[in-house]
Amino acid sequence: MRPSITMAVVAGLLATQGCTAAAPAPEAPPPTPTVGQPVVLDARVPGWETAAWLAEDAFCVRVARVDGKRMEGKENEFVFCDPAPEALDTLGPPLLPTKPMPYAAPLDPQQREIILVGPVRGAVTSVSVTMFGQTATAAVHQLPATRNRQIGAYAVWLPRDGGERDGMNLSDITAVVGRAADGHVVTQLD
Repeated sequence: MRPSITMAVVAGLLATQGCTAAAPAPEAPPPTPTVGQPVVLDARVPGWETAAWLAEDAFCVRVARVDGKRMEGKENEFVFCDPAPEALDTLGPPLLPTKPMPYAAPLDPQQREIILVGPVRGAVTSVSVTMFGQTATAAVHQLPATRNRQIGAYAVWLPRDGGERDGMNLSDITAVVGRAADGHVVTQLD
């Protein structure tokens, strides 16, 4: 019994000293755009810019600290890649495939608002998002895409509420409306 206790103690000491059999996996670099470059959607917070791109089957958003030029490092850049909505992979009429997603960075200096970023398909030139009774509208920026797809992205800032982890829940978004260049509604989510 004593040798097994001794082995357990030695294994525990080695583990606390960082001498384990398995080394941590290296961190994978963020996916690169399938075509083109990331497109800047927002630079409202001084020193930060929010960009989006398509990478394989992912819709990616990067929030980066910029002071005249982009700065490298984990504390200066946050990349979020989620599976792209399937509707973006096909040609079709204007569409808002999902509600915009909230991102914790960049932080509004007064921390009263949160940035939300979403994709669109087709001839949508602006998107209005309503949350907590307030509406914000943003221009749609076209993303480089393959196979003649017309895909864009937008970023809006809306008030946050302290009740949830990120100051909101997707159910707090009560309307998302996409408009064509002439101002007519061409797609919407409720």
